[in-house]
Amino acid sequence: MTIYMTPNISDEQIEQMDVFDAFRKGEELLDSRFPRDAVRVLRKVVATEPTNASAWELIGRAHFAAAQLVPAEQAFRRLIELDPTYGWAQTALGLSLDRQSRHDEGAVHHRLATAMGMPERGTTRVQLVDQPVG
Repeated sequence: MTIYMTPNISDEQIEQMDVFDAFRKGEELLDSRFPRDAVRVLRKVVATEPTNASAWELIGRAHFAAAQLVPAEQAFRRLIELDPTYGWAQTALGLSLDRQSRHDEGAVHHRLATAMGMPERGTTRVQLVDQPVG
């Protein structure tokens, strides 16, 4: 039997982190399959650095992995505002909409991603969560 330990990060610890450390901690938590904790930490990053596309990508992935689909959609929409030519973001938004059973809306973003050179529906949900930031 495997026992998984959840991270014990207090709001005070998050508050004391600088932005870079919060980003790295959020990345580490997502990689360790603790997306809800990653979201808690990454909120500080996007609040402090609202134009940081990598932070929006990471928090979007964390929301998606935690099945928080509306916040994931919002994060990916913000990412597209910051980087309109990022095909992966279009795919991520399309998958977020698909999981909300908004397939017609999702299809628009999948088509845009394909037009930007992404493989047609080539990113799976697992690949979305495991996508390296950058």
